[in-house]
Amino acid sequence: MMLASLACMSQTVTTGNKLAISHGDMTLYPSNDTLPMVSVHKIRFSKFKLDSDREDRWFQEKYKKVSKAPYKGTGYDLGHLTPAHITSYDDSLNYNSFSLYNQAPQVARFNRKEWRMLEAAVEDTILKHKKDAVVITGVVYDPNSKDALPGSRIKIPAFYFKAVYVGAKTYCWIGKNDKTGEIKIVSLQELNAIFEKNKMFLKIR
Repeated sequence: MMLASLACMSQTVTTGNKLAISHGDMTLYPSNDTLPMVSVHKIRFSKFKLDSDREDRWFQEKYKKVSKAPYKGTGYDLGHLTPAHITSYDDSLNYNSFSLYNQAPQVARFNRKEWRMLEAAVEDTILKHKKDAVVITGVVYDPNSKDALPGSRIKIPAFYFKAVYVGAKTYCWIGKNDKTGEIKIVSLQELNAIFEKNKMFLKIR
C-alpha cells in the first residue's frame, strides 16, 4: 500500500513509509524498513550558483541511528543520493546533504567515475536549460539479496537511479552498483517498472 506522498512542482513521489525528512529544498525518504531510499531536490534556478565548498561531515538524523563505521575497508563509499556539489549554492542545504539518510553503500569506482560524471552532466543540463528543476535520486534494493556491510544491517543496493525534471524535459538513468558502473538511459515508466519488480513501495509520477 502506498502510504505517503510529496508533490514537488509537477512531480509526485509516493513511498511506503510515512516518514519524510525535510531539509529545505531537499526531502529524504527512508524505505519501509528504514533504509535510505530516495532524495528529492527542488532547485530554483534563480539561486542556483555552484561553488567548490562542501561541509563533508556526515551526521545522524534523530529518527534512527545510521553508522558510517561499517564502511571502513569494504570498498564501498558513502554514496550521496542528492550530491553535495549540486547543493553548494546554499550552506545549510550543503550541510544537510551529509545526512546519513542521504547516502547508501556505493562501489567506490562507480561512485568516483561513472556516477560522478552523471552528476556533473545533470548540473550542466540545468545550467543549459536555465529553468527550475527537480532531481530525484535513489537506490534499488534487491529483495532476494542478503548482501550487507559486514557486521551491520546496512543493505547494499543493486542499483542507483536518477530522474531529472527541468523545464518541459524529463531524463532518467539507472546504474549498476558494481565495478562495471554501467548506466542506462530509461523512461520514467521503465524506472517505475524496476521499482515494482524489486518490490519497492516507490512510484514517481
